[in-house]
Amino acid sequence: MRPDHVPVCPGCRTITGDRLDVRTLDRIGDLLVCACGRRYPVVDGVPIVLADPTAYLRDEIATVVERDLAPEVAALLAAGGPDDAPYPRLLEHLSIYLDAQWGDRAVPAPDGPGAHADGPAIAAVLARIAARAAHPVGLAVELGCSVGRVVAELALGAEHVVGLDLHHGALRRARRLLAGEPVRYARRVTGRHYAAAVATAGDRAVPADRVTLLCGDALDPPLVPGLFDRVVALNLLDSVASPRGLLAVVDGLCAPGGEIILTSPYAWMGSIMADHERLEGDDPAATLTATLRDGTGLRARYTIEDEADLPWTLRRDARSAVTYCIHYVRARKM
Repeated sequence: MRPDHVPVCPGCRTITGDRLDVRTLDRIGDLLVCACGRRYPVVDGVPIVLADPTAYLRDEIATVVERDLAPEVAALLAAGGPDDAPYPRLLEHLSIYLDAQWGDRAVPAPDGPGAHADGPAIAAVLARIAARAAHPVGLAVELGCSVGRVVAELALGAEHVVGLDLHHGALRRARRLLAGEPVRYARRVTGRHYAAAVATAGDRAVPADRVTLLCGDALDPPLVPGLFDRVVALNLLDSVASPRGLLAVVDGLCAPGGEIILTSPYAWMGSIMADHERLEGDDPAATLTATLRDGTGLRARYTIEDEADLPWTLRRDARSAVTYCIHYVRARKM
C-alpha cells in the first residue's frame, strides 16, 4: 500500500474545526493495528476496516469466513435453502455481479436476457471509464467496487487505484481477478440451481502494487480526504442510507481540481433509506447536477463535463434480468 493512502483508523479519527487528525494502521500478520489499540482483521488479503467491525461481522460473517468451493459443491450447499439464507444470498450476489462485470471474460458466456454478445452488460459505463485513461491521474478510488472490473478500467489511467466495498465475498474475488488468477464461480440458472463458470481478467489484470482493496463503509471510508484525483461511485446514491452523505464523502475525498464520476438509476427503496433522505423532486438527475454546480452541502462547486443516460443490466438467472437506465455524470472540482 502506498504511504499516502494507507487505511486510517475510523475509530479514533477526530475533527476539530477544520483540522482532521488521523492515525494510519500498521500491518502485523493478519491484523491492521492502530496506536489507539483498535485492531482490524485481514481475511484472504482483504482488510476489514470499519468503525464498528463487530456489528458488521455479526451480520455478514458468512461472506467473511466462506471458502472458495467448487461451484458444484457450492450449488449443492445452497440447494437446501431457504432462499434468504446467508449462503444462497451470497451465491446469488456473486453470480449477478461476476456476470455483469466479467461476463465478457467468462467461460461459458452468460446466457439469458441479461447476456450481451457485444460485451459485458455494463459495457457503456466501462467504455466511459476506460476513456479517462487518456487523461491519467495519480490516485483514483472507487466506492462500491464489488468484484473489481471498474477498478481494472480505472487502473488504465491511474498510478494507483483504491477499491472499497462492504461485501467481503465480492472483494475476495476482485483481489484474485485483478491479480490475474481465474475465478470459478456458481452461475445461477434458476432458483437455487447453479452451473459452473470461470472468469479471468486477462489484459485487465493489475499489478499488486498498483491496487488496494478494502472492506469498508462508503459513508465512512478509512481514507485520508482530499488525495484522490478521480473519485468514482457507481449506482451507490440509491443504495446507501444517505445520498447527500455519500456526495459529501465523494466531495471530501476528491482533490482540488479532481474529477468525480457518479451514476444512479435513482431506484429509491424505503428499506434502505428514509423518504426524506432521497434527492428532491421528480427529476433526481437534475437535483444532483444542481447540487454539484451550486456546491450545496459540499465544500466545493463542480463543473459538469459529461452527462448521459446509459443502460445497466444485471442478469439474475437464465430467464430473468433487471435493466436500468442510469444517469451518468462526470464533474470537475472547482
